[in-house]
Amino acid sequence: MALLATLVKLTPVLALNVRAAHFNHHLRGDESQRDQTCAQQIATTLGVPCVVGDGVGLSGASNLEARAREQRYAFLSRAAAAAGCTKIATGHTIDDQAETLLMRLLRGTGWDGLACIQPIREGRIVRPLIECSRQQVLTFLDANALSFCEDSSNNDRRLLRNRVRHAVLPLLRTINPNVTRALASTAEVLAEEAAFLETVSRSRLAASPSSLPIAAVLTAPATLRGRIVRSWLKGHRGDVRKLSAAHVRAIVSLAQGQQPGARVRLPEAECVIREYDQLRWQVGEKPVARESPRELVPGSAVSLASGWRISMEVCDAGVSQFPDLWEMAADADAVPPPLVVRSARPGDRIRPLGLHGSRKLQDIFVDRKLPRASRWSFPVVEAAGELLWVPGMVRSGTALISPETRCVLRLVAQKTGIAGR
Repeated sequence: MALLATLVKLTPVLALNVRAAHFNHHLRGDESQRDQTCAQQIATTLGVPCVVGDGVGLSGASNLEARAREQRYAFLSRAAAAAGCTKIATGHTIDDQAETLLMRLLRGTGWDGLACIQPIREGRIVRPLIECSRQQVLTFLDANALSFCEDSSNNDRRLLRNRVRHAVLPLLRTINPNVTRALASTAEVLAEEAAFLETVSRSRLAASPSSLPIAAVLTAPATLRGRIVRSWLKGHRGDVRKLSAAHVRAIVSLAQGQQPGARVRLPEAECVIREYDQLRWQVGEKPVARESPRELVPGSAVSLASGWRISMEVCDAGVSQFPDLWEMAADADAVPPPLVVRSARPGDRIRPLGLHGSRKLQDIFVDRKLPRASRWSFPVVEAAGELLWVPGMVRSGTALISPETRCVLRLVAQKTGIAGR
């Protein structure tokens, strides 16, 4: 109520366009309706339009306070958007700040948690009263003859905030009468230091957030590693508040380990997977995009859904082997038809050029550090049921160019996102 009245008083000075929004959680029966009526009446008295939202499905829910907060802020965002408002102002005071710092210390938290309630969050949520005390608010309401309602749940000692408010802080005031401002000042200093650490962490991230180089984690001071992980994940999911310290520690341990393909599961069907020297964030299990066999004939190309394109042309007999494994030359007369392109399959083997016997394609993929998720959508070229070529990795000893070669087949593999290909 004090916040709304203050903003109305400042309207001509700051050219504000003020709207009021009240969210009714319907958790306290008649008292919840009383609060809504009071909010609407005061808004009418102040000449401010008021929109009301209704909470549903919270009764008996676990972690009631957190879920109620999520519903409330979601409603405020919708109401602001509908009214064309660019800022959402909430009435947090310096007492709320001190209580929050003590609560987070008791529960255990890091720098970001100890930064507590920010005066401005996400550029749009503002707390104009964050440096005012609760007593100053009450004095303002009394001086302006503004009525208000007291939420009876504020006296429920089962809630941690209320135990801190009614028991812990009064005891601390016997030691330091200015403990509220001392705690708030501490939160402000910690917020500044947390912002600096965030800047340092982000400077270690690659321009593309799709994966996190393990070196970026391991070469950082130990105290920064968790923050680097959180900064990277924030680029993907925005809100990292549902990630616990245990999640972050597990991801740092994943980077410190040696097991490719290992993963850490996160809330909301997300996970972080280790792919050799990278960490990759993923939502859900992605199906493998296997390709059906496609015949390849001279002068044609096969384009695959995975982004690969493999072309084949006929060249003069003077052409020799090509300088890298992204191109391949074969004796046309020695290639048994049909020549097909398909996805790799578990159990595939190839007879590598220069080696006796055959090798499992799986082992070659591991040697080349191909991520597990990419292995069975990787293309291979097969001739009469025998693997002839795995682009960029290995060529078999079949159909090599020789002095007797009369005609050469030239195969070229290209894929979007691979430099030079």
